[in-house]
Amino acid sequence: MNEKINITEKEFERIEKYLMGDLSPNELHQFELELHNDSNLEAKVEEVKYLLIGIETASLKSQLNQFHEELVPSKEISKSASTRSRAPIYAIAAVFVALLGLFLFFNTESESEKLFAKHFVPDPGLPTTMGTTDNFKFYDGMVNYKQEDFKTALDKWNPLLEKNPKNDTLRYFIGVAYLANGDDQKAITDLERLLNSEPKSFKNETAFYLGMAYLKLDNLEEARKYLTFSDTDSAKQVLLDIDN
Repeated sequence: MNEKINITEKEFERIEKYLMGDLSPNELHQFELELHNDSNLEAKVEEVKYLLIGIETASLKSQLNQFHEELVPSKEISKSASTRSRAPIYAIAAVFVALLGLFLFFNTESESEKLFAKHFVPDPGLPTTMGTTDNFKFYDGMVNYKQEDFKTALDKWNPLLEKNPKNDTLRYFIGVAYLANGDDQKAITDLERLLNSEPKSFKNETAFYLGMAYLKLDNLEEARKYLTFSDTDSAKQVLLDIDN
C-alpha cells in the first residue's frame, strides 16, 4: 500500500472545488468518473478533506482566542508598542502551528485503518420475528443490532451463547457486533471459532469479517489469508485496495 500521497497545487484546487460543491455539472460528472476508476484520486480526496477540516477547526480556534482576548480588561494589558507590533506575526505563527498539528493528527490513522473504514459495513442482520422465549431474546437483540446499538445487542446475546455455544448464527452475529463495536480481539475469537467449526456456517461472510478485523489491526498477512478464503465481491475489492 502507498503510505505517502503527493498532491499538486492544481489537484488540490480541483479537489477543494469538488468538496465545496463548486464544480460545474460537466466537471462534477467527469470528476466522479475519475474518482470511481482511480483509487489514488480517492485517497487524495480523503487527504484534502482532512486538511480542510483542520483549517476550519483552526480558524474557529483563532476566532475563539480573539474573543477571549477582547474580554481581558484594558488595565491588565500593558504591552509595549514593539510587542504589539509583533502580535500579528505571533498570531500567524500560532495558527500555522495549530494547522500543522491538526494535519498531523488527522493523518495518524494508518492506511489499514482507512481501508477498514472505507470497506467495513456490518452484516445487515436477519428479519425480526416472534417465536420461543430464547428466539424472542435473540430477535430482540437483533433490533438493537440493526439500530447500531451493538453493546446492547451483545448484552442480550452473550447469555444465550453461554446456554447454546453451538448456535452458529448467534456466534456469527456476536462476532460481527464485536467488530462493529470496536472490540477487534473478541470479534476474532468468535469468528475464528466459528470458521473452524463443522459445518462451516456463514463461511464466506465469516472469513470476510475476520479479514477485516485483521486489516484493522494492520496484520496484512492474516487479512489477506481470510479475505482470499472469502469468495465474496467485497473481499476481492478489499484485496485489490490492499495491493494498490
